[in-house]
Amino acid sequence: MLPLTLMLAFYRVGGRWLCRILLYFIILWYWLFAIAARQASMQYLTRLHHFAGKNSPFPHTPSLTHSYQHFMQFGECILDKIEGWLGNIPEQQLQLHGHEHFRARYQKGAVIVVSHFGNIELLRAIKSEYPQKINVLVYQKHATKFNQFLKKLNHHADVNLISVDELGIETALILQEKLDQGEWVIVAADRVPVQSDRVQAVSFLAEQANWPQGAWILASLLKVPVLAVFCYRVGTHFEVHIHSIAEQLNFPRNNRLQAMQTTIREYVSLLEQHCIRAPYQWFNFYNFWNKD
Repeated sequence: MLPLTLMLAFYRVGGRWLCRILLYFIILWYWLFAIAARQASMQYLTRLHHFAGKNSPFPHTPSLTHSYQHFMQFGECILDKIEGWLGNIPEQQLQLHGHEHFRARYQKGAVIVVSHFGNIELLRAIKSEYPQKINVLVYQKHATKFNQFLKKLNHHADVNLISVDELGIETALILQEKLDQGEWVIVAADRVPVQSDRVQAVSFLAEQANWPQGAWILASLLKVPVLAVFCYRVGTHFEVHIHSIAEQLNFPRNNRLQAMQTTIREYVSLLEQHCIRAPYQWFNFYNFWNKD
């Protein structure tokens, strides 16, 4: 909370340029001494390079310079998040792809599947003729403090953070009423919850990795449309890509795991495409392929 609060204070005093100067030093320190995170960054960038082949975003095998750029993009993303929550990112800076999927579901229940990729806060810049209430599922350990931080950013934030450690039937019952009222539910589908065995092995960048089942189980229980959304910076503008996964997810009992595997594979394939397009926007700084 202290670093976030300080960054907010510096932003309000000196704007983005002052925060960017501070970030150079903060990110350099972290990049030098967070060895495991730096190794994870190199692992991801190298796998992406080999996976993409001739479509690789890198001219040669990524080096430590690319890794530092990866870290710096994470710092820039923090500033983008602050600006997004303050409402300082105009809709004109967004390039929307698949906006028709959002338009069809304003004030209607939907599950929005996201990942730790880019900056989902950019959704706040998308204006609609209808006020859309959003519920975000977050890890319980951080929910209360981050709620406090969001209130410091914007007292009128129309986002409700819901604490969960595991996604399942109990969570579905809590969310069903909100969806019936036309609200949206945002859930990340790229990190396995703590002490959870509800995972499925799916290839990511040509190597098997564990993916959580929770988001997809939840969506199948709620019987509402499911969208996958990716928001990220490309140069000086931002792109928002909205993909329709299904009008309803139905996993038959006799082949439930296989059906879920197909859906997760579809989502991971989309993620791979966006990683090639914006390689520095993947923000999982740990050994993602460690299935232990």
